[in-house]
Amino acid sequence: MSRAMPTLRWGLLVCLVACLFPPAYAQPALPVKPVSAVSSGSPVLHPGRNVSIALGTFSTLENGFDRKLTGYNINDPIDLLGRTRGIYLNGYGAVFTTEVSLIVTPSINPFHPSMSAAEIAAVHKRKSDRMPVVKQLIKDMAQTAAKALIQIPDDQQVVVAFRLLYLPWEDTSGLPGLLVAKADLRSALAGDIKIEEQR
Repeated sequence: MSRAMPTLRWGLLVCLVACLFPPAYAQPALPVKPVSAVSSGSPVLHPGRNVSIALGTFSTLENGFDRKLTGYNINDPIDLLGRTRGIYLNGYGAVFTTEVSLIVTPSINPFHPSMSAAEIAAVHKRKSDRMPVVKQLIKDMAQTAAKALIQIPDDQQVVVAFRLLYLPWEDTSGLPGLLVAKADLRSALAGDIKIEEQR
């Protein structure tokens, strides 16, 4: 009986190894498509012109844009609600986004539980008066980005987008919810940048 035990153990071990590691011929090889078959199905934008932009370039631009916005007017500042973020999309261009309020908007609190009609009108006027300045700032930012990203193809886009945020009690008539400065690199370098408003 004692001699049979090692033989039984060896038999179990061999079965276990055979289950865990089947012979190579039992695993059929997966078919491999030739490179031409893989790449032919999707169009390539700007073949051979893939662009690599250092993340430090974006960090420098982002920080500079944030300083430009927060430092515009220390007595009546633009309220930066979300830091600027930039990304490069190969075949399209560079896109920068941020969230702002055109002014530091007064808020409702226990000591001031509601806004009067005069206060609502005053906030609306201040924000409307600020729009030309913000449009110039966003165009300047798009041109600055173009100058820092001259390695992208001339026909790719440079986009800067501001999401403009408002409080629930505000009168937003005539004020956009999204401001977008957009141009191809060549136009942006020349300062020919279009502004789009979305409400």
